Amino acid sequence: MKKFFMSMAAMVVAISASAQVYVGGGMGLASQKVGDGDSKLSYKLVPEIGYQFNKQWEAGLSVGWEGVEDGAHTFEIAPYARYNFCTSKLVDLFLEGTVGYKHYEHDVDGYEFGIKPGIKVNLSDNVAFVTKVGFLGYQQKGTDDFKVKKFGFDLDGTNIQFGVNYKF
Repeated sequence: MKKFFMSMAAMVVAISASAQVYVGGGMGLASQKVGDGDSKLSYKLVPEIGYQFNKQWEAGLSVGWEGVEDGAHTFEIAPYARYNFCTSKLVDLFLEGTVGYKHYEHDVDGYEFGIKPGIKVNLSDNVAFVTKVGFLGYQQKGTDDFKVKKFGFDLDGTNIQFGVNYKF
């Protein structure tokens, strides 16, 4: 029994020694015009913190805010697990499994679970440029009276995210 616990302790130390904490996220600014109205500034800020267990596996949490000038605002939180299935010194291809929650104004809630494919470009040992493209899964938003449900692959201009991560 003593050998078992010593082996487990050695394994935990070995895994922890190769793990890395990273922070980063994405942000965006845009101008949007609805109909003949004035242009409004929209923004999105999605910081994230994560933990890289090894070259293939990472886990993290993103928390975001988005909104439109003088308009609706949204809060989101989404834990994720990321699997790097094709890795090299410069570029990693990954699949990110996520479960997310969004709260819109006027007591509207949204949920999603699915997979986001992406590319990570390792600019140095500590800095990486991260791009997520699309979403494959289930999304729902609305109130008790009216809900919009969606399942499938969503790839459009609003579903591309760019960001930077810094690894400690």
